[in-house]
Amino acid sequence: MPFLQNPFSGAFGLHLCDSVIKLVRLQKKWHPKNGDYFDVVDIRKTSLPTGCIANGEIQQKELVSQKIKLLISKEGGKKPIKSPWVVVNLPVSKTFLKLIRIKSQPELITTEAVYFEAAKHLPFDTKDVAIDWQIITDNEKPNGFTKVLIGAAPKNIADSYLSVIEDAGLYPLALEIEDLSIARSMITAKKTYQNEARAILDIGSSRSSIIIYDKGSIQFSSLINVCGDLIDTTLTQRLKIDRETATKLKDKNGLTYDLNHPLYLKVVNDAIDNLIEEIKNILIFYKNHFNNPNPVTHITMSGGLSAMKNLDKLLSKKLRVETAPGNAWKNLFNKKFNEDDRVKGLPFAAAIGLALRATEAGWFKKG
Repeated sequence: MPFLQNPFSGAFGLHLCDSVIKLVRLQKKWHPKNGDYFDVVDIRKTSLPTGCIANGEIQQKELVSQKIKLLISKEGGKKPIKSPWVVVNLPVSKTFLKLIRIKSQPELITTEAVYFEAAKHLPFDTKDVAIDWQIITDNEKPNGFTKVLIGAAPKNIADSYLSVIEDAGLYPLALEIEDLSIARSMITAKKTYQNEARAILDIGSSRSSIIIYDKGSIQFSSLINVCGDLIDTTLTQRLKIDRETATKLKDKNGLTYDLNHPLYLKVVNDAIDNLIEEIKNILIFYKNHFNNPNPVTHITMSGGLSAMKNLDKLLSKKLRVETAPGNAWKNLFNKKFNEDDRVKGLPFAAAIGLALRATEAGWFKKG
């Protein structure tokens, strides 16, 4: 049996969305000058028929499992993935993530105490919920309190994701709340933020969220109602065009005027105005409801919609916070990636974060 080798060799990240499944597999390497880094061994995706997964809930388990099997086989002429080990996301729309404070010393914290305190924050009954937690340490004086990051998901959601993964012949190393995976890829791993907080705005095709990162930890995350599919649907209704045309218009124009569709920019601006209002409310909520928060000085964007033309400029202006698409590859510490790779990586932020956890799962830690 392996002693110092990774027992989960070839483990990969699998990101299940409403309309697509994304896969990223990494390999950890070492360079005598630069130290540890990661190579991308595999990156692939496959679309899902409408209704297979709806708002994070798996509706057609057999079809989703079949799609996963196809993805890890010779899909697109690629070699099949032989490793059964995988880290899978739990959808942001069905999960809860927040940093809470418990009046106790860290060594005295128990699972029962965490569940009791978590019940005051969770939007669902703790009896039907799977809860994971982690004690967070930082430079602040504890003052008799311990910070605990709690993650929760309804048991039926977690069970359904486990079921489709196992039916596809895979062995899940972990189920991880999606926002944790996004933060792992989008927050610079080797940087310490002093007296400032970061926000990650993940704008996907089917769902979006904002994650507040402060004092070395995620503080909380919140679902946002504006996403790519919503904009596409509104464009089809208002401009009387088909969905494919709407998507192409959005991808081509972003936040610019279209001579052939004069109403286009107003429709998209209305949606982005709603997005801006939601972000403002979340930033105000963080400022007013968390203990000694640092100001959010930068918003890092990820997800497919983050590359939308002029979106970063408009958000920076309206929110008065510097906003820009991030680099989902940066924590691979691999100098091979160029600007084109950076843009292509944005829709894969969660899958990259899952892959980073999968690759690190069995490594012997030095020191």
